[in-house]
Amino acid sequence: MSSDVHTRPTPGRACLGSTSGRSIQSATSSVCSADATGHAQYGTIFDCSDERRSAAEMDEQRNQHIAYEYLCHLEEAKLWMESCVGEPLPSTTELEEGLKNGVFLAKLGHFFSPDAVPLRKIYDREQTRYNATGLHFRHTDNIIFWLRAMERINFPKIFYPETTDVYDKKNMPKLVYCIHALSLYLFKLGKAPQIQNLLGKAEFTDAEISNMRMDLDQYGVHMPAFGKIGGVLASEMTVDEAALHAAVMAINEAIDRQDVEATLTALRCAAAMLDNLEEDSAEAYQRELHAAKQEKVTQAHDRSVDVNRSYDVDAYDELLTQAEIQGFVNKTNSKLSARVISTTFNLCLLLKGGSPLRVIGSWALTLL
Repeated sequence: MSSDVHTRPTPGRACLGSTSGRSIQSATSSVCSADATGHAQYGTIFDCSDERRSAAEMDEQRNQHIAYEYLCHLEEAKLWMESCVGEPLPSTTELEEGLKNGVFLAKLGHFFSPDAVPLRKIYDREQTRYNATGLHFRHTDNIIFWLRAMERINFPKIFYPETTDVYDKKNMPKLVYCIHALSLYLFKLGKAPQIQNLLGKAEFTDAEISNMRMDLDQYGVHMPAFGKIGGVLASEMTVDEAALHAAVMAINEAIDRQDVEATLTALRCAAAMLDNLEEDSAEAYQRELHAAKQEKVTQAHDRSVDVNRSYDVDAYDELLTQAEIQGFVNKTNSKLSARVISTTFNLCLLLKGGSPLRVIGSWALTLL
């Protein structure tokens, strides 16, 4: 499946979007129109009617918004897992059902910890039995393998769902929350790409949103705070939390000032516990981190002005967390390394009788 996400509402689809970069007046005019089929667009900051909504109507709108947000998180998890395991997953609205046999979770475990989850040990790997007869008790082995793989990389257990949360679908939001936290943890380690933020970009029909709302009502569980994952990860580190927080604050302040030297100095602070820092990459770190922080600030603003959702202020809403900073440092290093290899290869082609493989091999030896 393509990872492209259409941002323009199409007939019969609801897109609960933010109003980043637009004035309040333009936001009102853009979200208060019905689509081509007459469906109202969810996610409006202001009610489209001139009448004040009742408390029941406001609760209904908030519940629909929660369902939409959860669908967005499902879509984000789906696309991220597809990029890791290298194969398509079920559609977003069928993803919960498609994850409960643990096959895709075990394959994800193999992706980041192959020793913990050998492919040959994944039960019903091609899902032949599942498609023919449904769940078998041995499918729980796949979930257990995935949990062990996370233990192998020291992923904090506070995020783990219970086996029955997945197999019996008792708490699928907890599973999706865990996948999101795992994505940030692996991004920090440089083992996986960053998960996308599709809130306000992904589109779902009115029926899909209503059906998901009914499913969430059946779960009867508290929706996890997806936006607070970075802060939870930071608090789970066995370090001096006050020193770590102060170091992260200093990095964010330097990023805001766009002072390359100050940012590199802050990144190198021992309390920040960051690895793989290269002095020659300081300007690239500044550019990458500044862009990421600006996007995070915009997302926090969009959440704060949306009356359809409750908003609990958190210290890391507008700050890059330690995990995010490390992830972007690793991402920048990978980009620069790929650029050097590409440049070396192209130069080799220009040299008469030059061997690209020989030159690249010589360059690689300098990194050892």
